[in-house]
Amino acid sequence: MMIEQVIRYLLTIPYYIWSSFIIVLVVLICSLIIRHKVSKLKIGDNPGKVMTGIITFVQFMNNYAKNNIGKHWKMLAPIILSLAIFIFLSNISGLFLLDTPTKYATVTLAFAIVSVITIQSVGLRSKGLKHFKTLMGPMWWFSPVMIPLNILSDLTPLISMTMRLFGNIASGAAVLTLIYAVSGPATVIAGPVAHAIFDIGFGVIQTIVFVLLTTVFSSNKIEESDLEIKGGI
Repeated sequence: MMIEQVIRYLLTIPYYIWSSFIIVLVVLICSLIIRHKVSKLKIGDNPGKVMTGIITFVQFMNNYAKNNIGKHWKMLAPIILSLAIFIFLSNISGLFLLDTPTKYATVTLAFAIVSVITIQSVGLRSKGLKHFKTLMGPMWWFSPVMIPLNILSDLTPLISMTMRLFGNIASGAAVLTLIYAVSGPATVIAGPVAHAIFDIGFGVIQTIVFVLLTTVFSSNKIEESDLEIKGGI
């Protein structure tokens, strides 16, 4: 009886949640394999084309974080790398017969929450408690007005990033459904082209936009003195 109840409960979980679990599992397994292979590399070894590509991509993301965040890049780089990988795989998961998680607002909201927390955490890391003092504005006597406005301003990316990612991926999925419904025999040609545009094309663009916005908003919270890396950090 207990097993049947568990099975019935699992069957009520939406398919896109299972898709998310599958993506997380795939990323986790691949990460462990890559970590194992990298740990065995020695100076002068040839890592192979795949490993070289992976290492180059990680270095690119690290340099991107360094150039935009400065001395606190080590805090941001792994987060935007994880967001980029998971969002991109979610965007193209429909190609692998999964239910695309990012066409649901609840999933994109979760990504946006991670992004907003990251943005505020970077500011807190750079400015300390002075990060919260900026909410008061330049004139303390005007703080009762400025604090709500600044809080609203900091929460605006939560809505905009959620709806931007959700809207683009959901609309792409709707257009794909429409193309399959009306193309008839031409689906053999129209299908691959449509997937290349709306799954891969939109998937890449929206991943870049999400990571870019997270980085830009984070850099706006950094002290100017922290934007320069000193001593080869």
